[in-house]
Amino acid sequence: MAISEQWAELLEPGLRSIFEVQSQALAAEAVAPQIFNVLTSEKAVEHFLGLGGFSDWEEYKGKITYDDPEQLYKTSLTHKEYVDGFKIERKLVADDLYNIINARPRGMALSAARTREKHAASVFNNAFSASYVGADSVALCGSHPYSPSNATTQSNAGSTALSYQAVVDTRRTMREFKDDRGELVAINPDTLLVPPELEEKAFSIVQTMNKVDVADYHANFVQSRIKSVVVWDYLTDAESWFVLDSGLAKMHLLWIDREPLEFAMDPASDFRLEARYRGYMRYSYGWSDWRGVYGHNV
Repeated sequence: MAISEQWAELLEPGLRSIFEVQSQALAAEAVAPQIFNVLTSEKAVEHFLGLGGFSDWEEYKGKITYDDPEQLYKTSLTHKEYVDGFKIERKLVADDLYNIINARPRGMALSAARTREKHAASVFNNAFSASYVGADSVALCGSHPYSPSNATTQSNAGSTALSYQAVVDTRRTMREFKDDRGELVAINPDTLLVPPELEEKAFSIVQTMNKVDVADYHANFVQSRIKSVVVWDYLTDAESWFVLDSGLAKMHLLWIDREPLEFAMDPASDFRLEARYRGYMRYSYGWSDWRGVYGHNV
């Protein structure tokens, strides 16, 4: 069949539509937006400045004492660019091989979604790594100082295998987390985050009517407190697991889209024999506070 000289431009709208439909479907299934605070940005770098706690209120006796919270740690997230592309050969159009042609934007959309999920999951895969630290120079899960001026530490890292009692104990420990003044922080550990290898055990712990691993009948306390089990295929350690306060996680686990995922034709294509199409996205990710997470490195 005859091929128009504008064959590459004629293909672009259809390919973009396939890419966008596939991307939207994958985004709806992604885990990262469930637990990260997804933001947008108009800057090259975004900064998040921690603020210390306030003291207890005093009875009013004619004079107000104005509090002076301590400035805590400054988190800076620099956006990075990510790209991928594919080529469509003129002969595929001439031979009417649209099953091959249409598979390419679908595949690139899948790789974009996978890249984003891997990057978000890396926050947890590196949660115990001294090479992957936050603004307080400590890994996400580790022994954290109260503040820049108070070296007293508290830990959100354990090494206990997943079990009913381990979940109970971890929730109790998280509820004892303190702010920079040593005051209790309002923590509600309500989410269990696990790799696929722990999926069955996690659901057994949370969703059975009775307490697991005991001979006598006992009500399942964990079922009344853990509201969600999140299984993430991109968690790479088969034994490590996490408990989250979903509200605090949504505040302090950060995903920032500087430029959203886009699809376009590369103007440098050789339109005689092949057309090139590329995808582009720019974002950053990290955390500004650790208190919504407790991890066990088993």
